[in-house]
Amino acid sequence: MAPLVALFASACGGSGEERTLIRSYFLAARLNDRPTLNNIAMVAFNPREDGTIRTFSIDNVTEEMSRPLQLKELNTALIEAQQAEDDFTAEKVSYQDEQFDAINRVLVAEREDEDVARRDVEVQEAWTDWRTRTIEHARAVSSARVELTNEVNAATLSVFDPNNPLEVTEYDGQLRTKDVAITASVELDGTESERSMVITLQKAELIGSGDTMIEGRWVIAEVS
Repeated sequence: MAPLVALFASACGGSGEERTLIRSYFLAARLNDRPTLNNIAMVAFNPREDGTIRTFSIDNVTEEMSRPLQLKELNTALIEAQQAEDDFTAEKVSYQDEQFDAINRVLVAEREDEDVARRDVEVQEAWTDWRTRTIEHARAVSSARVELTNEVNAATLSVFDPNNPLEVTEYDGQLRTKDVAITASVELDGTESERSMVITLQKAELIGSGDTMIEGRWVIAEVS
């Protein structure tokens, strides 16, 4: 592997942090080095579909942008959505227990596509509302979970340390990003061509209790 690394480095030239990271990414992709890829990138670059890159030049690096991380806020939002769903479910079960026989009659009538008895119309309307709100609560929890997962994923890889695992939802901080425009020589199916690409890099900076700062490393978040 050493000669391949040396060849790749000499072909690309340069020693900037962006170049080093991108070079490592394309080399790991070409060698199917999963551990390295999982440590430096959130996206894959499949040689069979995307080709292999041995050389590239950096055309431009944008100014860094930053935004606050919402780890604590989104974690709180998920907890609140889950609690609201639990409270709602408890109320629904209580109503279901009180109207058990009537609800069963309503369900049988609906299953057989028949009108419910007059005495059960009110229960049918109420049970329809309970079912609608069940779906709404489930969607709210799912949406909150997705938002939190996306935010956690945005920060986790950058600050990951197997010797010091972090619960990132306990931190404030910011996410820094920058785009690196490159021109790469891509080999795919025996044909080599030049391709313009944009590599998005990001880095998390977390702030813990006592204003302690944890500065993550740059990782590859997107390739387009």
